[in-house]
Amino acid sequence: MLGPILFVLYTADLVQLIETFGLSTHLYADDTQVYGSCAPKAVALLISECVDAVAAWMKSNRLQLNPAKTEVLWCATSRRRHQLPTTEC
Repeated sequence: MLGPILFVLYTADLVQLIETFGLSTHLYADDTQVYGSCAPKAVALLISECVDAVAAWMKSNRLQLNPAKTEVLWCATSRRRHQLPTTEC
């Protein structure tokens, strides 16, 4: 089990990776939450690129992203909701 300092050191690269996409993150012992904002037309590409990069980082660190527990949530005003993609990433 990692202590708090080792956890921060181990996950620092993951935070930097996510920030390269202009997104922010909250890390927990068994969960990572990524959040941010972008133009509605960029949502699908941004999410898929970020998830792919995180999955590659995890694989290189002998971890595995669990697709069954990976969720994407979009929030938009009613005026912009129609611009969000309706297909899964």
